[in-house]
Amino acid sequence: MLPGQTLRQRYKIIRLLGSGAFGVTYLAEDLDLPDHSLCVVKNLKQIQYPEALQAVRRLFNREAKILQHLGNECNQIPRLFAYFEENGEFYLVQEFIDGHDLSEEIFAGNRLSEVQVTQMLQEILELLTFVHDKNIIHRDIKPQNLMRRNADGKIILIDFGVVKQISALEVNSQGQTNVSFIVGTSGYMPSEQLNGYPKLSSDVYALGMLGIYALTGIKPQELPKNSETLEVIWRDRASVSPRLANVLDKMVHYHFNQRYQTATEALQALRPSSLPPSSPSQPPLSPTPTRGELKLYQKVLINTGVGMGVLVSVGLLFMSFWRQPAPDLEQPVTDIKLVCPETSIPPLPNTLGRKIGIATVYGFPDNLPLTGEGIMIYPDQKFGGFVRYDGQLKDGKFNGCGNYTRGNGERYIGQFNNNFYQGIGKFIDKNGCKYIGEFKNNQFDGQGTWISKDGSRFSGIWHQGKLGNKIFSCNNFSDK
Repeated sequence: MLPGQTLRQRYKIIRLLGSGAFGVTYLAEDLDLPDHSLCVVKNLKQIQYPEALQAVRRLFNREAKILQHLGNECNQIPRLFAYFEENGEFYLVQEFIDGHDLSEEIFAGNRLSEVQVTQMLQEILELLTFVHDKNIIHRDIKPQNLMRRNADGKIILIDFGVVKQISALEVNSQGQTNVSFIVGTSGYMPSEQLNGYPKLSSDVYALGMLGIYALTGIKPQELPKNSETLEVIWRDRASVSPRLANVLDKMVHYHFNQRYQTATEALQALRPSSLPPSSPSQPPLSPTPTRGELKLYQKVLINTGVGMGVLVSVGLLFMSFWRQPAPDLEQPVTDIKLVCPETSIPPLPNTLGRKIGIATVYGFPDNLPLTGEGIMIYPDQKFGGFVRYDGQLKDGKFNGCGNYTRGNGERYIGQFNNNFYQGIGKFIDKNGCKYIGEFKNNQFDGQGTWISKDGSRFSGIWHQGKLGNKIFSCNNFSDK
């Protein structure tokens, strides 16, 4: 199909998104909707054998109904808008996900922290729990089939292999169709799946290999295996706690009966027992800053090609509420030690800084996009005054350890990833309250402790800015 061509007098093709052995994917717009919303059109590879057409039609209808069911119940699976046959070819029309796949975060040579990998595995396992509860096997878990949605930072599971399943049909000399085929990707596919017998635990294996890839920076197919047991050898290539290593080892056992049998089992092993799994089909427990909201606070470095900006403060996610006792919040959790050094803000260097757009920078190398360690200062339009960042940049974004101070006195010291508070850090409210612990996408998420001005401490496992069902602001908290 060519740009401008319209299917069913409704779906106008904009451009090619990708193509492979099994089909072609296009970005399109839905002309029946007032805003001509974007969608994705998947065109199956043309069926070569007329004898297979009926089998294809049956399988296509069955699989499309499964996708429709999943997408309608879970907002982390793209919705199916239409599926139809036209001129002997088959088409799926699905929700367009504005975001990037995880191959931009997980790639050869890049190592994510244990905190980052644990959080990522938990979110994907929650999503897979929903899928496995329907007794559905995805069969192709890999970074390219997991997208991070720009609007809320959530991970979306795509490509359930409908195109691959249908296009892999074969016809024998008697005109009979063969519906036994293998779907999967080398390195992520366990032995039973390779032999044509995938199980729910096959998805667990693939996700375990993805987690090991994220920790080691080594592609799954390049990791060595024990010649006698065929188990993956990886522990000596990553710095990881015994607890997470043991969970990953069980996820990727060679024999499927020695693995966690479902995503639910793996999730229970990975998560603290005090935090029960939540359904990914439910809305977030607390507001997550959208990419649009981030842009309201970002200060783009004009004419430099550098996408630097102001992070949305974690403080924006917390409102003032009335004081009340909360004995149920106390949980026996050990305080987390900061990974990044906590230092006082030093005076500016005596040398003049360089102007880059609206920012003044000190100490960074001259090349763009900015990469290295130094100081950046720019106006804080939200609170007035200036934002100051002392820390590491990679490709023009906050990455690594940093000290971030806003015009109203709020401060964050800790780990950053792609302009987000991500990892272990310390947030200091403008009124002096503190949170020390794990962050994800600018929110308190993971093990952490809130310390009020009067010294009261509330420790536990946080999830999307909440401890239990409580949201905190300085000296106050409330049900939300």
